[in-house]
Amino acid sequence: MNVLLVSSKYPPEYSGSGNRAHATYTRLNKNYGVNVEVICSSVEITESEQYEVDDIPVSRLISKRLRKIDQTFGKGQFRRLTNAAVYHSEAKAVTKLLAEKQFDLIHVFGYSPATIAAVNWSRKHAIPLVLEIVNNVISPYQYLPGTRRFKSYDLATQSVVVAISNHLAELCETVGLTTNVWTRPNPVDTNRFTPSSPERRATTITKLFGFDESDKVIVYVAKFMKQKNHEFLVSVLNHLPENFKLVLAGPTVTSGELDPGMTAAQLPDFLAQIESMNLSNRVKVVADFVDTAEYLTGADIFCFPAQNEAMGTPLLEALVAGTPTVANGNEPSFGEWIVDGNNGFLIEFDAGKWATAIQKLAEFDSDKKKQISEAITARVSSDVIDDHYFRLLTELTNTPVESTLNVEQVLSS
Repeated sequence: MNVLLVSSKYPPEYSGSGNRAHATYTRLNKNYGVNVEVICSSVEITESEQYEVDDIPVSRLISKRLRKIDQTFGKGQFRRLTNAAVYHSEAKAVTKLLAEKQFDLIHVFGYSPATIAAVNWSRKHAIPLVLEIVNNVISPYQYLPGTRRFKSYDLATQSVVVAISNHLAELCETVGLTTNVWTRPNPVDTNRFTPSSPERRATTITKLFGFDESDKVIVYVAKFMKQKNHEFLVSVLNHLPENFKLVLAGPTVTSGELDPGMTAAQLPDFLAQIESMNLSNRVKVVADFVDTAEYLTGADIFCFPAQNEAMGTPLLEALVAGTPTVANGNEPSFGEWIVDGNNGFLIEFDAGKWATAIQKLAEFDSDKKKQISEAITARVSSDVIDDHYFRLLTELTNTPVESTLNVEQVLSS
């Protein structure tokens, strides 16, 4: 089976969905013989390039000239025009490349010029499609700017729509997509994410974090985007006893990204803010991509104050690692996994309430953390989800053009 994977971002660019897509197809190739090549867009990188990641060929298509115009002159309403020009130009380049490829199926992750072109190519040329919805969106349908009113296509036939939360599945239902919707969590590699031993915890806390093993350590790993809300956890720490420490890790955003957040140039101001609160000796900031699995080995509590999240894979990874979690109580998808008092708490944005919840979770012993891990592992294990992926991919490649695949029937057989 030859799959064309089309993603909004792809390694080495930091992207949760891109990294998951790469990991998934690396496993599918190894365990099931599925071949894959990649076409991607980018947010940070402004150069087109053909390269390989772990022997997987990748084509990144970027309109460097229009990106530069967009970043230099795009402001206010004018930004809508320059951004539209970028989307149309890059989608055209992707469409041209698609015409040169041969593949059995297209698998789309995210939303970008490349993914829009791939979805439209699939529908126009009757190629089986897997559409992965990885962000909160208003519709599963993707259109180039200015074309929504003039174009329509079908997502019900010869396709599978992947919804990574019940919330997104309900969104699909509002536009009549039910039978071919696969509602499933993002897969977690249960070989890497496991409850930490006391010895491993002590090593990570003292050697990697630089704290004392008697401390209670809160960990949060996420890109320093505004929606990830890192600053809130600093205010929470201010309500906690001295022996509670905080680790904030993840890459900063680049100046060219549309999503607001903290750039590398703004990092000193953030560190100065922490110092002004007399918390410098209690907060470790690592402004870089880190191994979340390694960081969780030293975590007593994981916090996830992110907003507007379709699911939030780090939350699942933390629970699989047996780490009790406090998360934003206003996110519907988080409520699908967090049970108050059992494996964490869902709390509104109130620093004092978060601090109280954290202190309660800090009392959980190793047996309780093992229970947390076991309760969720069977539902999110990458082994289980990869098996479901392969079954659906195989069935989809044999689905006639005007037929609708029944996901539930395929997975229950």
